[in-house]
Amino acid sequence: MVDIIFSSSFLGDMGDHSKKKPGFAMCVGCGSQIHDQYILRVSPDLEWHAACLKCAECSQYLDETCTCFVRDGKTYCKRDYVRLFGIKCAKCNLGFSSSDLVMRARDNVYHIECFRCSVCSRQLLPGDEFSLREEELLCRADHSLLLERSSAGSPISPGHIHSNRPLCHPAGACQETANKTNV
Repeated sequence: MVDIIFSSSFLGDMGDHSKKKPGFAMCVGCGSQIHDQYILRVSPDLEWHAACLKCAECSQYLDETCTCFVRDGKTYCKRDYVRLFGIKCAKCNLGFSSSDLVMRARDNVYHIECFRCSVCSRQLLPGDEFSLREEELLCRADHSLLLERSSAGSPISPGHIHSNRPLCHPAGACQETANKTNV
């Protein structure tokens, strides 16, 4: 949130002097003293000239009409902040909206429509048993098929999945079942 405050030098004799901040406001963006009519305040202690408060990515001016995010000393508009730092789907690499329901597997988060077996593309639903092998989701049937092929010495498809770990299921120690949650 960006607050707009009147500069004490602009108020002169007009303002309520009991509410004036002692000292001078210094712009975080350019380092100069702020003599403007308005001072933009981000967080409790970051003050900016209106012309200096811009998104570090797209250079959009940031003011009281848009949400402002600060990370590592840089300011961002909401769109760029979410694009750069927001949680992304492990399958499609797109972000989530606050209303999206998601599926989780270990540290990975998926859109519901992206939570599919990587072999047969069957959508995995809440309660389905699945395995996660080297970032690949496998339904129970394909996991079993891959284990059979592996023990028989046949080539395994997809080629880079070579794990003999058991299928995760609700009653087992691994406890990997599909569950739907909010972001």
